[in-house]
Amino acid sequence: MSHANGYADFARFVEQAAAAQALAWRGMERVADLHLQALEGHARAATGLMADAMSATDATAMRAWMARGGDLQRQGVERAASAAGDIFDVAVETATSLGALAGQPARA
Repeated sequence: MSHANGYADFARFVEQAAAAQALAWRGMERVADLHLQALEGHARAATGLMADAMSATDATAMRAWMARGGDLQRQGVERAASAAGDIFDVAVETATSLGALAGQPARA
């Protein structure tokens, strides 16, 4: 059988391709989980803020609500930056694993 991209046999090539695909899918799954966790944090913060806004009855309560909104905005940016860093870490880890998996093809 002819060599496919330098691999000794086609079966090994297919096995490594399937392993690489599974590894990439696991990385994508972890990234999706991180995105969903960040989105959930943003939704909880927004929901709490809206509940506070609807229960504010005077100017003092509105001022406190506005201050809390600024704090939540800051926390949201921190959450997003943290999630971006975690996603980058997953991408690097996945790329490193794919590189190790690819390695040098076996020659016959």
